[in-house]
Amino acid sequence: MTPAPSFRERLVPPWWIPIVLLLLVVPAVLLVFLPIDITVGIAVAIGLYAGVLALLWVAAPVVEVQGGVLRAGRARIDVVHLGTAHALEGAEATAAMRGGWDPTDHHVISPWTRAVVRARVDDPTDSTGAWLVSSRRPQRLAAAIEAARDEQG
Repeated sequence: MTPAPSFRERLVPPWWIPIVLLLLVVPAVLLVFLPIDITVGIAVAIGLYAGVLALLWVAAPVVEVQGGVLRAGRARIDVVHLGTAHALEGAEATAAMRGGWDPTDHHVISPWTRAVVRARVDDPTDSTGAWLVSSRRPQRLAAAIEAARDEQG
């Protein structure tokens, strides 16, 4: 049996994105299909809207710390290979995502979040410089990484 994750977060879009999609997708589909048949137009609009929402949910990366492993999207790394995790918010996070963009770092960035956690990779055999991971709760993610590192090491 696997232990419960000490941190888990799905980086889904904010609450207002489905409303904007509703206001954009449904009228556009209805505009195209209503001259053909109102029933077809409504069915296609509902189906397309539901499909786009499902795609946003499925494509949202999951960030998780469980069993001594950090998972961000489809990537994973053992926390023993990470240095100290730093939660970056505000101007620090903006700088890390824009001006401080290091191509050797592994990035799991969500456009919906404004904060990131940066952890240097301490494995000499790994060419990755650091992991930079978006989070809505960066302090908790950094603390979970640190707790997992302490537990493993």
